[in-house]
Amino acid sequence: MSYLHRPFCVLSLYLSLKADDHSKEIYGSIVYRGVILTKRLHMANQSGGWLGKLSSLIIPPSHHEAAAAPSVSNKRILDELVASFEDSIGRESVGSSMLFNAHFLIILHPDTYEERMNAFPVIVNEAVRAFNTVIESHRSQYEQVSPVASSWYFKFGSGREFGGEPVNVTDIHVIGALTGILAGTAQPQAPADKVNVTRRVKQTNRYEKVDVDLNAFQHIDFREPGAFVVKFNFGTPPPPASPGRAPVVGAGVTKANPSSLPRSLNEGLAQLDYYIAETSREYTYAMRDREIVIARKEPENQHFPNYLLVESAYVSNPHARIRFNESTGSFQITSFSRNETRVNEQLIPKSEPANPVWYELPDKAQILLNSMVTLNFQSNR
Repeated sequence: MSYLHRPFCVLSLYLSLKADDHSKEIYGSIVYRGVILTKRLHMANQSGGWLGKLSSLIIPPSHHEAAAAPSVSNKRILDELVASFEDSIGRESVGSSMLFNAHFLIILHPDTYEERMNAFPVIVNEAVRAFNTVIESHRSQYEQVSPVASSWYFKFGSGREFGGEPVNVTDIHVIGALTGILAGTAQPQAPADKVNVTRRVKQTNRYEKVDVDLNAFQHIDFREPGAFVVKFNFGTPPPPASPGRAPVVGAGVTKANPSSLPRSLNEGLAQLDYYIAETSREYTYAMRDREIVIARKEPENQHFPNYLLVESAYVSNPHARIRFNESTGSFQITSFSRNETRVNEQLIPKSEPANPVWYELPDKAQILLNSMVTLNFQSNR
């Protein structure tokens, strides 16, 4: 029974009990006409009735019921990355120099993260290709490409809340910066610490420059497999970011004169130029010993002369060793870390320090430690 009918039903019941015959006839007519009017109003209020149509004119249907947000696809993630990148060119470039964001955090709901994580390497590859295409399309406007960073840096994380707002399964939060977003790698020094980044603002649905409290990132789970570093290589396709197969021991070995030494002691046997993504700093190390250890910088190992010490929480202690094998005249590498060590995108399996398994280290190889430290190896022989 409609709530509009109830007063007439109560009035009808009262008349049947209390009123005389004449009053019943008068008030019965009133009740009858009231019920008919109520039915007509109820019909007019339906979506097809004139009241419903009038309501639709005043308040559009989209305001009655919000449209369902699209699900997160690989293409949506890629599109958000490209949109963020394109916005940064116009925002950061100055004069004849093209500047842009090179570091990106991608925050997803935990369920979405699990669903999409296997596609992250492909998304990164496609994003770098798209970025290079965008750069080429803007070259006529600028004399030089002048990024602040030296590598593309992508880090995927999962969380249910970011910046005091819930992260839904349909949400994609892309946080961009010129360089050095330290999310998940360091504790903020003070509650008021902020980082200036680019992100899509909900009120305007556009990418804007905003300050984000570093504490907001502590609710996000940034896992190691979701971090990718790709060296800049403008004008050519990026190297694959997908996992590769382990190198074969002994592959590509070339004989050399064991007594052949570098031209000078300062030059060393080899040179390693390395980049730490979390601090956006670059260093150079000369390999003067026939065997060196790559390790996290700690007080107990700073007195070893053949240690390459890296100031990064993502590097193990020790992480890897590189040696020059005089019998073959080639360089080799072994990994001791439970975190990934890759050579030219090929995974180096973990071995025990007491029983290392050596893999060939080709000249001009790129060594990636835990997706955060990139070393470029150059033989001086």
